[in-house]
Amino acid sequence: MGNTKNINLIGIGLGNPDLLTKAAISAIERSAVIIGAKRIIESVKEDFPNKKYFTEYNTEKIIEIIRENIDNETAVVFSGDISLFSGSLKLFDKLKALVEDEKDFKDCNINTFPGISSLSYLCAKSNTDISKVKILSFHGKEELLYHNIDSNEYTFIITSKAEGVKEICRKLISFGFFELDIILGENLSYDNERITIGTASDLLGMDISDLNCMIISNPDADKSIGFGLSDEVFARDKVPITKSEVRAIIMSKLDIHPDSICYDIGAGSGSVTIEMSRLAYEGKVYAIEKNPLAVELIKKNIHNFSAENIELIHAKAPEGLDNILEADKIFIGGSGGELISIMEMIFTSKKNHTIVISAITMETISQLTDIVKIAKQKGYDTEITAVNVSKSKEVGPYNMMMAQNMVFIGVIKM
Repeated sequence: MGNTKNINLIGIGLGNPDLLTKAAISAIERSAVIIGAKRIIESVKEDFPNKKYFTEYNTEKIIEIIRENIDNETAVVFSGDISLFSGSLKLFDKLKALVEDEKDFKDCNINTFPGISSLSYLCAKSNTDISKVKILSFHGKEELLYHNIDSNEYTFIITSKAEGVKEICRKLISFGFFELDIILGENLSYDNERITIGTASDLLGMDISDLNCMIISNPDADKSIGFGLSDEVFARDKVPITKSEVRAIIMSKLDIHPDSICYDIGAGSGSVTIEMSRLAYEGKVYAIEKNPLAVELIKKNIHNFSAENIELIHAKAPEGLDNILEADKIFIGGSGGELISIMEMIFTSKKNHTIVISAITMETISQLTDIVKIAKQKGYDTEITAVNVSKSKEVGPYNMMMAQNMVFIGVIKM
């Protein structure tokens, strides 16, 4: 059997044994023990008889099987490629630690063998440039769909069974993506393989296999993400809005990352909330607002911008701040007189967070000054900026500059 200290992590491709690489075939032939999930084991068992097979996908249990058979060369087989949404990644790290720390695994060699992934297979079959593809998985997890579709020419998705495809199609329709081409691959590499190109509506009327993946094509994808949206794009009514120029400064001070956890406290009509959600497109935004009318406007704006990553909480802070200690970007635009108590709660967080506070009234400005002093004592970097914006307005044949309210912006940063 060759070197009995080999542990081989093998990507077998999509399931058809004809797609196994020569290196993978050789490694399986050398191995006395084969471990893998049921479908994967069944795909190789016929071609590689006289092996000791174990049906298992749990990482810890796989390690125990390897330990019990440590004197035999072992192959752990995975579907697709071991580098794409594969349990191999976690197993490799665990095995590497065992080789370094445990006597039983001393001198074991961890070998890796790539396979053909559903991504590379479907891209090749549909003549899609894989370098332009954004990769998502809805298999047992949630992803933010709108931003990825809107900002990428191609989006590849591993779905969760047939219903997963239809749920994605319903979302695309709700987002207004009626005409986008979807390449649906079913049972790839098997005799009953089917590749279909159609719209979301077309796919909703189909019977779809549970073994599937898809590529959504958006030739009009807009890859740019900016902030400082025009005030006119928001549903506003009689609820105050943070004006676009001031909002742009606030967003620049917050310096939001794609995976940021954000809070907009006193969210008003939700203009800052929406800007946050566009920048934290892989993160989460909590919008706290006490005014029922404002809450309804935020709901409209969430719908209008298809902002999936916003959780709206109808409460008066500090109520509704259950996840505040996990946040790294916090904006306080309205505190209802609770600014000090809110900040006391935030200061207990161990996150390296950035807090931006806007103040218009003299009372809030006074509180802001006190908070900045406390923050300095706690080791934060602080600054206060006064913003005075004037915009032109036509008066007869002339243009007059009309001043907006002066806004003080406090920044507290760890």
